[in-house]
Amino acid sequence: MSPSIPSRAFKFIEDLSTSVQGTDSMDYHRGKLLNYVAFQWSHIVTNYSPESIELLGTFAVHFIFYWFGSLVFALADLYAPSSILKKYKIQSISKQPSRQVMLQCIPSALQNQLITSALHALKLLALRSITGRFAGYRIERTLPSLLEIITDAPLCFIGRDFVCYYDHRILHLPWFYRRFHKEHHKFTAPVAVAAEHTHPVDHILINVLPVVIPATLFRVHLVTFWLLMSSTILQGSLGHSGWHVRSIFDRKTTSHDAHHELFDVEYGTLGLMDWLHGTNYMGKHKSKGKGKVH
Repeated sequence: MSPSIPSRAFKFIEDLSTSVQGTDSMDYHRGKLLNYVAFQWSHIVTNYSPESIELLGTFAVHFIFYWFGSLVFALADLYAPSSILKKYKIQSISKQPSRQVMLQCIPSALQNQLITSALHALKLLALRSITGRFAGYRIERTLPSLLEIITDAPLCFIGRDFVCYYDHRILHLPWFYRRFHKEHHKFTAPVAVAAEHTHPVDHILINVLPVVIPATLFRVHLVTFWLLMSSTILQGSLGHSGWHVRSIFDRKTTSHDAHHELFDVEYGTLGLMDWLHGTNYMGKHKSKGKGKVH
């Protein structure tokens, strides 16, 4: 005999109540986690100097996210079956760099990270002596609100696209290209670990300043800057991975791969500046062809 209508109604209410309780439990644990993070952040700000927090924290974020992304894609590049490589790599297997070539990227990437950290320390010293400020970004006992993050992030990403585009175009001028940018373009089929395999001048102009300048101008919270930085680093790993990644970053992956293959397209990060200047891949190369340095 099928259950009566009142019984079914009671069962529905009981299931709904259980579901709500489960949601409440998730919200409770999420709230506890956020409170714990907020407490730890307040403890750090109270007990350590602004310079130490900004310098060491920024280096840690840079190091962890860069080498995590590089390791994940390196393992995929080296150990994925050939059938997977053929299906998901943007360029053919014959164009992929060898393990030895990939290993050569490690010292230069580490060098650039150490140089960046040293320049960051000099910046903080100059900031203190000239302006009396102890940090380049806002460091407060409270974490930035979600509204603050989603307000600052788009402004910084647009600013990054603007700065990166023009810096990148400068590095493609013959004199600058030969001296600073050519080494990075040895990878016509890029890999993630090569994202920071560059001349130090190239690294500062393309990887550092486009992130730092907007965040400094808008005086964002340090944690917001770290979120922007980690996102940028992971985008760099994806953009250089050479893999078709079906996500919001797919355009970034295919467009930067096209830049390494063709040279004269996709100088920016969002595609906005490339669209304005007519250097976007679809607008300039309807079909694949050989680009040129200019």
